[in-house]
Amino acid sequence: MDPVYLLTVNAALQVLVSSLLGTLMLVPMQPWGKRFAARMNMKSLLATHIDWYMLAFMQWGAAFIMSRWDSTASLPIAALLVFGGWTNALPYLLRGFGINAFVLGGDTVQRIAAAIGGLSVLAILTAWSVLCWQLLHLH
Repeated sequence: MDPVYLLTVNAALQVLVSSLLGTLMLVPMQPWGKRFAARMNMKSLLATHIDWYMLAFMQWGAAFIMSRWDSTASLPIAALLVFGGWTNALPYLLRGFGINAFVLGGDTVQRIAAAIGGLSVLAILTAWSVLCWQLLHLH
C-alpha cells in the first residue's frame, strides 16, 4: 500500500468526521436541542473536533514529506500516524461524555481508554522521530 495515499485519504476522512462532529455540536445550542447540553462536555467535544483537524494536518504534512523524499520505513510510519490520528483525540471525546481517559485509574473502561490514549501518543512520537531521523540522514 502506498503510504502517501494512506495518509492523504485518512486525513481527509478525519476532516470529514471532525466536520460532522462540529455540526452535531450545534444541536445543543438550538432551542429544541438544549436537553442534550446537560449530558455533554462541550469544551471536550470542541477539543476533539480541533484535535482531529490538527492530526489530519499532521498526516498531510507527513504525506508531503514522504512524497518528496524516499523514506525507507514509510508504511510503518504511516500506520503509526493513522492509528495516532484517530486515537489521540479519544481522551477528549470520552471526557465529553463523562469518562476521564486522561487518568490511568478508575474503572476498567477508563483505564483501557487512558492506555489507548497513551499508546496513541507513543505511536505519533515514534513515527515523527523515525521520520525526522531519516530526513536528517538523507543529506
